[in-house]
Amino acid sequence: MSKAIGISIFALILMALSATPVYSQIPTRSPSASAVGISVESDSIAEETSQESTQSGEKEEIKKLKKEDITQPEEEEKKSEILDLFANRPISNLSPLNFIAFTVQYAVGVGVPANTIVLILLLPFLATIVAFTRHVVGLPSLDILVPIALSITIVSTGIIAGSILLIAILLASSIGRFVLRKVRIMQLPKKALSILIVAVFVFLALVVSAANGILIVKQLSIFPILILILLGEKIISLQLTRSFSETLTITAVTISIGIFGFWILSTKMFTQAILLYPEITLLLLPVNYAIGRYFGLRLTEIYRFSYIKKHAS
Repeated sequence: MSKAIGISIFALILMALSATPVYSQIPTRSPSASAVGISVESDSIAEETSQESTQSGEKEEIKKLKKEDITQPEEEEKKSEILDLFANRPISNLSPLNFIAFTVQYAVGVGVPANTIVLILLLPFLATIVAFTRHVVGLPSLDILVPIALSITIVSTGIIAGSILLIAILLASSIGRFVLRKVRIMQLPKKALSILIVAVFVFLALVVSAANGILIVKQLSIFPILILILLGEKIISLQLTRSFSETLTITAVTISIGIFGFWILSTKMFTQAILLYPEITLLLLPVNYAIGRYFGLRLTEIYRFSYIKKHAS
C-alpha cells in the first residue's frame, strides 16, 4: 500500500516537472515595453487630438470672421436674421415715403446680398466724414477714396491682420522713402520700386504672422492685400513730394478715418439701421451742401489763431 502511494507521489512530481516548461514558454510582456507602448500610443493620440482641436479652432475663427465680414455675401443663417429684422418694418404697399425701404427689402428678397446693399448705402457716409474732416476740421488726408478703401479693407481682413499689414506698410514706406530719395530715376520706375519694397514687407509680415500663429492666413483674400499695397505706394509717393511732418500728419489722419470707417461698417447698430431705414442717406444731401458752403475758419485754424486772438484783445 505504501509502495503504491510512493509510486503515485513520484508520478505527480514527474507530471509537475514536465508541466513547468509549458508555462515558461508562454510569452510575457515586460512592464517597460508595455509602458513604452502605452506612452507612444498616448502621445500619438494626444498629438492627433491637439491637431484636431487646432483645426477646429481655425475653422471656428474663419467662420466667425466670415460672419462678421460684410464684404462677403451673407450665409443662410445671417439672411434669416435680416428677414427677421425686416419684420420690424413690414412694407407691403409702395408709396413715395417708403420707396427706398421697399426697394431694399425687395432686392434682398430677390437674392441681392444684404451686405452689398449695406456697403453701397454706407459709402456716402464715409465720404461725408472725409469731406467734413478736410473742410470743417481742417485735417488733410489722402484723397477721398483711400480712407474709404482702407475701411473696407480692414473690415475684410479683420482688425488684427489689418493692423499687422498696416504696420508692415508703414515700415516699408519709411525705408522706401530713405532709399528712393537718393535714386535719380524717372517717377514711374521709382513708384514701381516702391511697390516692390512694400510687397516684400507685406509678404514677410504674412509669413512671420502665419509661422507664429498670430493670424490665420487662410481667411485672407488677395484683393484687400493689393489695396493695402497700393496704399503703401500712395504713402511713399507722398513722402517723395512732401516733408516728413506733412507726410506723418496726412498718413495718421488717413488711417484714423479708415479705422473710424471700419468701426461704422462693423457696428451692428449702423448696419441694421441703414437696412431698416435707408432713407437716412437722404440726410447727406443737406449735410454735404452745408459742408460745401462753409467758408469760415476751420477748427484747426481756430485753435491755431486762438493765441493771436487772445493777445490782440
